Amino acid sequence: MALTSNPRRLIPMLWVAAGLLFTFALFHTTPASDSAKAWVSDKVVSFLPTESSGRRSMAEHKVLAEASWAKTVKQRHELISADYKDASQLPLFPAVNGPTYFTTPYTIWDFTPASYGCPHEMERVGRMGDGGKWVCGMSRYVNLPPERPCIIYSFGVQNESSFEEEMLSRTTNCKIWAYDFSVVDFGRQLGDVHRGRAQFLQAGIAGKTDKNRSPPFYSIADLMEMNGHDYIDILKMDIEFAEFEAMDGLNDAFPLSEGKELPIGQFMVEIHFFNGLTAEKYLQWWERLEARGLRPTWTEPNLLAVTLNLSGNKDPTLAEYTMINVHDRRNVLF
Repeated sequence: MALTSNPRRLIPMLWVAAGLLFTFALFHTTPASDSAKAWVSDKVVSFLPTESSGRRSMAEHKVLAEASWAKTVKQRHELISADYKDASQLPLFPAVNGPTYFTTPYTIWDFTPASYGCPHEMERVGRMGDGGKWVCGMSRYVNLPPERPCIIYSFGVQNESSFEEEMLSRTTNCKIWAYDFSVVDFGRQLGDVHRGRAQFLQAGIAGKTDKNRSPPFYSIADLMEMNGHDYIDILKMDIEFAEFEAMDGLNDAFPLSEGKELPIGQFMVEIHFFNGLTAEKYLQWWERLEARGLRPTWTEPNLLAVTLNLSGNKDPTLAEYTMINVHDRRNVLF
């Protein structure tokens, strides 16, 4: 009763309690190395809100979230070095029985956790199950001022467009450009009411454009140029292993060496361990994204890979990620 009688004191006190619990858990969890614990404690503790400070500012959130993410990067390299010397020796799924569980109790997905907290709410958009996506800060897109355009690219539609329908139905100025080489139009979920704000082209996505293929394949940068865009607010991608070359192509088109930002505000992708992809190649690609400012705020396994036995041995070879660009000055999330 004492807490609820003074609601203005409740939120700061809850932050303090959460911070104390976090710090206690951090220093009493065995998997984290002493080096990583000591390193992150200096980064985190000074940003725990006090009773007088109240809710964190966006600047404080970004520092705290970046420290949390950087901790997992440090742990990634420490664990690989301790167990395998380098990533070339790291199996995707090393724990295959009782003895290997006790020595290597992790999978490849544990090396790329969603360790950067979304500064707003996380909300599932689209249907439950395959096809829906977790969006960081949906309210920011819903409440955009009329003069601010909202550009969404959707790669890989197949026959399911509940994500596109909900994004358009809940916003007033978002528009969608969608591409899929395997179908000729959106799924039936996208109704006529919002069809005027959505464009579809039967085409594939690749690292480099190839118009000689049928249907043609385009790089992301070339599609942006075709559409007259220099920025994408939300990029949704489910393109069956082509995500690796597609994002590398975008990275090359906007080189960091020339001071260019990656022109993506939020990135939702399903990652596919197909075609013999190794842990080393995956982590190299992942760290190229991190170097451009992309930070993972959400992840979930797509266990249909297991139930459908896509790999032939029940391995969890698919996972969904939501990433936000913290180096992006045009991002509506900050």
